[in-house]
Amino acid sequence: MAEGGGRLVDLARRSSSACEDIRAQGKKPLDDHWADATGKQAGRRLEDLADRLESGGDIMEGVAMVVDALAHSMGLARRTLFHATELAREHGLSIADGRAVGAYTGAAPVGPNVPQNVRDAYAKELGQISQVNGLIEEALREASQADAKASAELDKLAKTINVSDTSQAHNEILVEASHVEFDILRADIPVGRIRTPSVPGGTARRRSSRRTSCGPTP
Repeated sequence: MAEGGGRLVDLARRSSSACEDIRAQGKKPLDDHWADATGKQAGRRLEDLADRLESGGDIMEGVAMVVDALAHSMGLARRTLFHATELAREHGLSIADGRAVGAYTGAAPVGPNVPQNVRDAYAKELGQISQVNGLIEEALREASQADAKASAELDKLAKTINVSDTSQAHNEILVEASHVEFDILRADIPVGRIRTPSVPGGTARRRSSRRTSCGPTP
């Protein structure tokens, strides 16, 4: 999944480069040397193509942001679930149907004649089961929330494929995708804890170096 985000970033960069080439090597020379109606019509077509490439680059960057955040969240959920299984093993528990199971599961020691050491062992096991189940629930929460947010945003982005308005692509579509990216990362914060969500390395690099806008050639 993370690799897919990297490929989208590469496509966005290629789109930006093509946009710059069209404006610098196609549109500008055309404007300079072909000033009649036919030349102007050709220039408008080149400008429209450059706008679509520029917009497409921003949209692909937005898709990459969402995919990166989804990959980060799924990775975190997987590590949380792995920790739950390791903890269950350490405590001598097993996991069945997504829940921790212990020696006393389904057979709680009750009654006045239960020895104290059995009561203590039962109480200890209940605490261990609660801890493991909490991790499992956290992993499922992380994965399901990330999937829901990413799916909804990717469906929206899929409908912007024909957008040629560069301002709309950069200032609305890309900005919204970045907000969804942050929401997905922020949702990774375990319930009851407060911390600043980490930003995936690919996202940080993309924000600092992906591209500059290939605006119209002056």
